[in-house]
Amino acid sequence: MIMDNELISVIVPIYNVEKYLEKCVNSILKQTYVNLEIILVNDGSPDRCPEICEKLKKSDARIKVIHQKNGGLSRARNTGIDSARGKYLVFVDSDDTIEPELVEKLYRCVKKYGVKMAVCGRKYVFEDGKTVNKVPCGIEEIFDFKDAIREMNKFFLFDMSATSKIFTKELFSNIRFPEGKLSEDYFIMYKLIDLSQKVAYISDPLYNYLQRTNSISRNTKINHDFIEAAKVQMDYLDDKYPDLKQISHTAFASANLTVYDFYIKNKVKCPTEKKEEFRNNILNNMNYIESNENLSIEKKVQFKLFVKSFLIYDIIFKLYRRIRRV
Repeated sequence: MIMDNELISVIVPIYNVEKYLEKCVNSILKQTYVNLEIILVNDGSPDRCPEICEKLKKSDARIKVIHQKNGGLSRARNTGIDSARGKYLVFVDSDDTIEPELVEKLYRCVKKYGVKMAVCGRKYVFEDGKTVNKVPCGIEEIFDFKDAIREMNKFFLFDMSATSKIFTKELFSNIRFPEGKLSEDYFIMYKLIDLSQKVAYISDPLYNYLQRTNSISRNTKINHDFIEAAKVQMDYLDDKYPDLKQISHTAFASANLTVYDFYIKNKVKCPTEKKEEFRNNILNNMNYIESNENLSIEKKVQFKLFVKSFLIYDIIFKLYRRIRRV
């Protein structure tokens, strides 16, 4: 057990998760790092979550409960940030769980390397009990700003999710999650990395990411905010770090492909005008894609298939999905 007096705030936004909430909070209570402030933000949940929160609060003095009218994930997280007293912040989604050493190991990372932000590996957990860990264990690295941005946009070691990370609270002095948006993390993560300048990474799969069949990313409402977030990131990097154009423009093109993939995964017909919009956005950035040495051949082929034939792309994508679950 690590003995340190620095308070760490763990923020849990809660909405309609009565089936998962206690398991989530219990995994936080079992952390080997004990000096925690656990902030449960009930975002107007219509189920039994409010009473579960109050019951959990009675079980441990470290738990703080905030009830508010429903305003969405971003508002709930922002409420948690505003009320947090800790020097460090950790975000946990209320249907996920964390391994006992997550906080301790991430905290050790920021201390060991003198950084303001650290990331750990993530394990995909399915409701049938199966798990997938995409990254081998044993990797520990420090990324400077440019390499961290490059890695985040590759979606391999880590991505722009606020979970599976620890942040110094000062990074959020002038930053909040955008309310009314999906992919809220994408809108701000590049700014947080810019402020931090260095990111510590350990590949230990300490965050258990539940793949719910009825989650935000698996319903008939297609998340077009993902493209907007990629565009905002692109404009920011183009303006401040023009030498990163290849990364930002490839990421924007990739976001268009990802949103189209949402249509296929969720079995929603994509309007023809949207298909053409996605195709044009990719074609306009094809020079960045083709010259990107960090982009896999597989990904480049995926882009080329999409702009050549929607039909062929759909068939191959569906076959690929049968083989890989995430």
